Amino acid sequence: MNTYIDNCKNYKKEIIQNFSPAQVVENFFTSEEVEILSEYQFANGERIKWTPTSNNIQSVVDIDTMFKSISWLETKFQMLLGNYWINHTGNFYITTQLHDCHVDLLTEDELTVYDWTHKVIPWKSVVIPLMLSHNAETYTAFLKQRHIGNSITIDRDYVSEQNDSMYELAREHPTFYLEDGTISKHDDKLESNDYIFPQIGKKTLQGLEIENCFKFEPGDIFLFDACQLHASCASNMKPNERFLKSGINIQFYKEII
Repeated sequence: MNTYIDNCKNYKKEIIQNFSPAQVVENFFTSEEVEILSEYQFANGERIKWTPTSNNIQSVVDIDTMFKSISWLETKFQMLLGNYWINHTGNFYITTQLHDCHVDLLTEDELTVYDWTHKVIPWKSVVIPLMLSHNAETYTAFLKQRHIGNSITIDRDYVSEQNDSMYELAREHPTFYLEDGTISKHDDKLESNDYIFPQIGKKTLQGLEIENCFKFEPGDIFLFDACQLHASCASNMKPNERFLKSGINIQFYKEII
């Protein structure tokens, strides 16, 4: 039987054909819907999870159960995305920190927990902003580089220890693909006049390029390739790194044919 990683290799062409630029969908949720989602993590969390490198607290919630419990959630995403695999992965998070540069795919642990991963390939991810402290500004940068495989955090500066991370730490850049499927050969310093990444080392950022950058606004959602590198950043004009924010990260998959 093929595994998820086998699928990533055998269906790489199909995965790449599904690539598209990251986008923000404004006012996707009403304020009432955002409140329902926000409360769900506290009412239904099985336990709390935290690691030093993630810089966030996660209420452990089964995402599939959430879709079944909140009927309008499936309806809204089907209208936006069309057809997708019935199961999801993802997590709630609460943080006061800018997060690292990473890709939210299936982890090695999740491959042993879920019995359906051999049937799918990665497709899209959605970040749902839920809460942000008053007068705070925070942004998420979506990079041009995409990684096909398991979840990874890029850490060429050895900021973190592997034992403290839920994701594999990549000390060197793996093969990155661009939206058009070509292999990224960019190796220059990341250039941005508008945004800064004070939490990420220079070696980690070297060779990466910004595709899009969106402001974290409850009610909006960020829609992007599940394989796409992304990281928090601050505005160069208003480098406010003091905030409290909460959101949801959800992965959507496609069934292999």
